[in-house]
Amino acid sequence: MKPSYVKCYSVLFLLLLIPLSASATDKGLKQYTDPDGRFIFDYPATMKLESHGKDEIRISHPNASLRIAIFIEKRETKKTLSSDELLETFKKNIKGNMKNVAFLEQGKAPNISGVQFYFVCSFTNSKGAQIVQLVQYYVTLDKILQMTISDRPEGFKNLLQIIRKIHHSLRILKPSLK
Repeated sequence: MKPSYVKCYSVLFLLLLIPLSASATDKGLKQYTDPDGRFIFDYPATMKLESHGKDEIRISHPNASLRIAIFIEKRETKKTLSSDELLETFKKNIKGNMKNVAFLEQGKAPNISGVQFYFVCSFTNSKGAQIVQLVQYYVTLDKILQMTISDRPEGFKNLLQIIRKIHHSLRILKPSLK
C-alpha cells in the first residue's frame, strides 16, 4: 500500500496538470514580426522558421507535413483590381498549374482591410500527393503578400483549429508593405 503522502502528491500533480494542459494550446504559439514592421502572425512554437531574405519566410517541422510560407512579391502590373477580380485570376492560375483542383472555401480575412481575399483548395501536386491549402492574399498597388498554409488532407482536417488561428493572426501593420 502506498503511503498517504504519495496519493496526496499524485492528486496535487493531477490538479496542477489540468489547468496547464488547458492553456497549453494558447501558449503553444510564437509570434513572427517582419523585420521591416510590415506584418505579424502566429505560428506553432514547435515549428522551425527559415527566412530566405526579407520577402520569404518558410515554417516547417521535420516530423510533420504542415507547412507555412509567406512571400512578398512585386506586382507585374499596377492596374487596380477588385478583390473578386483578383480572386478569379488566382483561381485560374491554380487550375492551370495543378491537377484535380477543388475550391472548398473562399472569403475575406476578418482582421485585414484593403484588397485581400483567401481561399481553401485541394489539388494533386507534381509528385502525385493530395494537398489542401489555405491561401491568403493581400494586394497593394505594387506588391502582393501571399500566406500559404498547407498539409495533406487528413493533417489539414486534424489541424484545422490551429490553421484558423494562424490565418486569423495575420495582421498587416504597413498597408503599403514598404
